Amino acid sequence: MLIETLEKQLALHKSLLQLAHAKKEAIKENRMDELNRIVRDEQKHISAISILEKQRTAGSEGSVLDQLPALPEEEQVQAASLRDELIKTMLLLKAANDLNAELLDQSLQFVHLQLDLLAPPDAGNYAPDGEHDNGPSTGPVFDSKA
Repeated sequence: MLIETLEKQLALHKSLLQLAHAKKEAIKENRMDELNRIVRDEQKHISAISILEKQRTAGSEGSVLDQLPALPEEEQVQAASLRDELIKTMLLLKAANDLNAELLDQSLQFVHLQLDLLAPPDAGNYAPDGEHDNGPSTGPVFDSKA
C-alpha cells in the first residue's frame, strides 16, 4: 500500500513540475488564459496529492522513514528509493515555483511602473493658503485606483 501511494504521489508531483514549467512559459509570454488554466490544473493536482497523503498516514502515523521498518526488506529498498525521488522532485518543484513567483513579482512591478508613468505625481488638492484648489485639473491621465 505504501509503495503504491508513493508511486502515485511521485507521478502527481512530476506532473505538477511540468505544470510549473508550463506556467513559467505562460508568464514569460503573457498568456493569461493559459496561466489560469494551469493554475486550475495545479489545484486539482494538489487536491489529489492531499488525498493520497491522508491515505498514506491513515494506516500509521509518522513519515515514510518511520514506516519503512514495518515493510519487508525488498519493499523497504523500493520505498526508500521512491521517497528519495519524491524529495528530489519536490525540491525541483520548489525551485520552479520560486522562479515563477519572482517572475510574477517582476511583472507586477513593471505594471506599477507603467501606471506611475501614466499618472503624474499628485500635487495635492489644496492651494497654498489651505483653501481647496479648484484651478485647472492636472490629474492623472489614467485613474489607477479604479
